[in-house]
Amino acid sequence: MKRILYRASLVAFAGACFVHLASAAASGGSKSDPIRAEHTALFDVVRFNGGFFAVGERGVVMHSDDGGKSWQGVQTPTSRTLVSVVVIDKDRAVAVGHGASIVRTTDGGGSWKAVEAAEAGSDSILGITLLGDGRLVAYGAYGMYLESADQGLTWTRRKVVGDDFEWHISHVTEVGPRLFLVGEAGTIAVSEDRGETWTKLHSPYKGSFFGLLGLKDGALLAYGMRGNMFRSDDHGASWTHVPLDSKSALNGGTVAEDGRVVLVGNNGLIAVSRDNGRSFEISGSPEGTPIAKAAYAADGALVYVGYLATGRLAPAVGAATAK
Repeated sequence: MKRILYRASLVAFAGACFVHLASAAASGGSKSDPIRAEHTALFDVVRFNGGFFAVGERGVVMHSDDGGKSWQGVQTPTSRTLVSVVVIDKDRAVAVGHGASIVRTTDGGGSWKAVEAAEAGSDSILGITLLGDGRLVAYGAYGMYLESADQGLTWTRRKVVGDDFEWHISHVTEVGPRLFLVGEAGTIAVSEDRGETWTKLHSPYKGSFFGLLGLKDGALLAYGMRGNMFRSDDHGASWTHVPLDSKSALNGGTVAEDGRVVLVGNNGLIAVSRDNGRSFEISGSPEGTPIAKAAYAADGALVYVGYLATGRLAPAVGAATAK
């Protein structure tokens, strides 16, 4: 029997999302209503063609071409929540989400088409990663691991870690010649052969991981529930706990070009490291709601998205500016 377990970063948003959707239905909200970023639960943001794309509830894709100051929304062919998006090139991107939803653009985000992945069934896809060799991997509920060698047009399901592996996979990261995956129940695994085989690694704790970053100095940083994060300097063989003055779940992470590490989480948490993940300075978003992901704009501002929250933190003073 499948366990009824969910990625905690999504659970953090779920209750609020249900309230929001019920409120919209009661007030006559529909797909024809204007899509406003600050009224939407958004789960991922990436830089795309000099701007930003964010994905979220009801199959919404938001676009900003002014560094996150304003957003325009489009409805994709799915009404399911999209939780992750990856950019392939200046024209193509792929987003994934609940109910095995996959949507794809080939015109820079102007339009999106649905893609069928029969082997995913109806389970949720929780993330998507572009590998250095051009393959895409999508992953999620109950050990789901899908590969695409044609920019997301077709998908093949593969077994990972073991034949009986059914924990939810939260994130897959490529670090040098290795692939790493993290997920529920302290799951950490590594592949030395580009995903052909996987070896489970000893975990420093039993809680769920929501992401893993490859840092500029070659170290790894894994993060998850209740502010837990761990750093490894030996490709995951051993881990050191990184203290954080917060017990909020850490939902998303980013490594900037200059090496800064940004983690975001519940209660508006934003934590920045300038020493390759050894220590973090904490600030917060003015909304105080869960933050899902953040990325730096060309002008150095930190652009973030989350539940009913989009904003910018100015590069110099760290104060919120116009949305």
